[in-house]
Amino acid sequence: MPRMLALAIACIMGLTTGAEASRRKRAAPEPQRTPLAQPAQVQDEYKSCDVHVRDFVQGRKDATALPVKEVKVDGLRMRLNFVHPYGESGDTPPNLSFTRGESVEERRKALNEAKQRVNALTAAAKAGNIWYVIVLRNNNLELPDERRSPSSVQLDKSRLSASAVVLANVENRCITVTEFRNIPPDRVSVDLRKLLGERDREAAPADTSVTGSVTDPGHSAERLEEPNR
Repeated sequence: MPRMLALAIACIMGLTTGAEASRRKRAAPEPQRTPLAQPAQVQDEYKSCDVHVRDFVQGRKDATALPVKEVKVDGLRMRLNFVHPYGESGDTPPNLSFTRGESVEERRKALNEAKQRVNALTAAAKAGNIWYVIVLRNNNLELPDERRSPSSVQLDKSRLSASAVVLANVENRCITVTEFRNIPPDRVSVDLRKLLGERDREAAPADTSVTGSVTDPGHSAERLEEPNR
């Protein structure tokens, strides 16, 4: 009888110990997983426009991105002119989007919004957040082989043109401010053409009032939205 009692007590103690061990095992916290270290993002010189600037340049040697030092505002005609180290962009087409309102109140509201965007661009230029990206193109290279001649292979100033875009980093977003297409080479300063790799040639008479480039109103578009690139 005492032997049976001792055996029963031993069984009860074994069961209790096993249950407590099981509970401790279930309650043990899982080891914390060390989160994977995120790669540090390198600050690009073009900030949020890092991709858009390089996408426009497309690796060309005859291209550059110039910081805009100042935005000249013609508030009466709603035009902008971007000053860079080699001159000026020339006037943009007038921004007349505010005229689409049906009432005077709607037009005035749209006009005030346009002025606010201009103020944001002026502040962005002072902070070094606007770039004038220009590419010099040789249109002779775009001709089919059968249309080329020895004279057309040479760099002819009548076949040279440039295109440019103004990009701005505003509130950590890259916006396309305006585009300039088919810029005549004579409206690009000599120093800027040299920077783009053009060989020295006799400069044709040009309007010296603009030392950078101007846009062709028929081939330009101004927009203050994020580019679809």
